Amino acid sequence: MKMNGGVKKEDLGKENIEAVKKGCLNLGRHIENVKQFGVPAVVAINHFTTDTETEIQAMKDFVKAQGAEAILCKHWAQGSAGIEDLAKKVVEIAESGASQFSPLYPDEMPLFEKVNTIVKRIYRGDEAIADKSIRDQLHAWEQAGYGNLPVCMAKTQYSFSTDPNLRGAPTGHTVPV
Repeated sequence: MKMNGGVKKEDLGKENIEAVKKGCLNLGRHIENVKQFGVPAVVAINHFTTDTETEIQAMKDFVKAQGAEAILCKHWAQGSAGIEDLAKKVVEIAESGASQFSPLYPDEMPLFEKVNTIVKRIYRGDEAIADKSIRDQLHAWEQAGYGNLPVCMAKTQYSFSTDPNLRGAPTGHTVPV
């Protein structure tokens, strides 16, 4: 959370409530994204020994304000016992019938439009761009009968953009394919 709030790696062990709150913008985007699918969100707080109670509470308060629930997880120190509460909460939500899953796009949407939908609705970018060879390959896959399949996209894990240094919840970027 603090890294997404702008804290350098060497300073992560120091309490910084403002950075946690700023980093929660990234978490908020993930919660929004899960909710777009009509699925309830539960957040696992990956506890570090240097996390303070105030920082943890700031995260829990943020998550609650987003309409989700946060579970403190200590699996790195306690093994599976450290995530038992999370597992129970996931089972509870799964069995509750609260999920009203809805995909982002219809199966029949062309592949490049699916990519653009993901860029706009999940990454909050302006558009996906692709050169002619990429578009031709997508078209060939559609012609071969693969156009009705879902699209799986991968980019840097550090940002909603393709720039790993652009932290938080950036908007308005272009995603090259």
